Amino acid sequence: MQTPLDELDIITAKRYGDRGYPHEEWTRLRKESPLHRFHPEGYKPFWAVTKQADIIEISKQPELFKSEGRFVLFPEPPEDQPSLEEAPPLKMLVNMDPPEHRDYRALVSHWFTPRAVRKMEERLEVITHELFDDLARKNPAEVEFVNEVAAVQPLRMITEMLGIPREKEGFVLKVTNENFGIEDPDFQREGDSREDRLGFLTEAFEYVSGLLQERREDPRGDLTTVFAGAKLNGEDPPVFELLSNYFLVMVAGHDTTRNAIAGGLLALIEHPAELEKLRRDPSLAEIAAEEIVRWTTPVNHFSRTATRDTVLRGQQIKEGDSLALFYASANRDEDVFADPFTFRIDRDPNPHLGFGVGEHFCLGAHLARLDLRVFFRIFAERVKSIEITGPVENLHASFVPGPKRIPVRYEIES
Repeated sequence: MQTPLDELDIITAKRYGDRGYPHEEWTRLRKESPLHRFHPEGYKPFWAVTKQADIIEISKQPELFKSEGRFVLFPEPPEDQPSLEEAPPLKMLVNMDPPEHRDYRALVSHWFTPRAVRKMEERLEVITHELFDDLARKNPAEVEFVNEVAAVQPLRMITEMLGIPREKEGFVLKVTNENFGIEDPDFQREGDSREDRLGFLTEAFEYVSGLLQERREDPRGDLTTVFAGAKLNGEDPPVFELLSNYFLVMVAGHDTTRNAIAGGLLALIEHPAELEKLRRDPSLAEIAAEEIVRWTTPVNHFSRTATRDTVLRGQQIKEGDSLALFYASANRDEDVFADPFTFRIDRDPNPHLGFGVGEHFCLGAHLARLDLRVFFRIFAERVKSIEITGPVENLHASFVPGPKRIPVRYEIES
């Protein structure tokens, strides 16, 4: 007997940690109820949006479906504490609406254009080769892939762009893990209060504030200097918004790519014919990056709030209703992809929503694509063999899920 639709678990952090993405549940929803209202225990109600066409329609109407407020689905806190959803601890691009969103995005968008990103390719190749050089020197040739390999290349690239010293990479990674793993037992901070759980933000803001002040006194050619000198309509941006958006670039600029690299490795190991195809022709990494993003979908969902009553797919949406856009479900949509559950590195066309759509299309999409293309091309050229040597663990998170630990043994070209 099938579980009733209302009882499907598609949102709890534990579900993602224990069993990964709920693709079986989303498949049922796309077929039986593609816009379905849920009210799971411990959460405020939300509409689950699981079809690509509906996600696109919602995303292209920011005046009707706003990002401000409940932009991610989190459990309700104790009654005496404010909700992370209703009182977000950050005000950044992902929970801003036009025209504010466009104004803040314009402050740094020139650093993330295709032309600007192409200039970084040579440096990214050096970083990636250095990473594989380090792996070649390990004896025994075993490593925990997620944090010791997948995290390193995008983390080093974004910190160099920001001008953050290499000795602070560990701090940035720790803050990132605590941010995206706020519901994960391995990463969440001890304490019952909101202040306890969000202590990493205080530490990050203190560090970033000092760094911005240094750049105001001693400007350099880095992205931190751009933030330090940013102006909105000729005025200094509010400090909270400036720090929030710096934090977004600092942590999201590498975490989602780490998850794509780690998930991409798993996909290649689980599909040895595709791995062999990449080894025979490493240039396929150019297009394989898109399939890896589709397959892994590191940002699983964002939420939007209806600003007035409306009708979507025949359902009456009320003003104030939350709609959770499940991009990972859209990236398996049978109406969009032929054989959506087949991992194929040369899939073309590949109209995935791994970087979102509309106003909030990922600012760092071009950089993430370059990270993936360079990593997997060099991986294909240098790694002779790789195998998983122990249990794969998943992050307990439904917002930005993904592998948490992948122990591997490998053989690599020196």
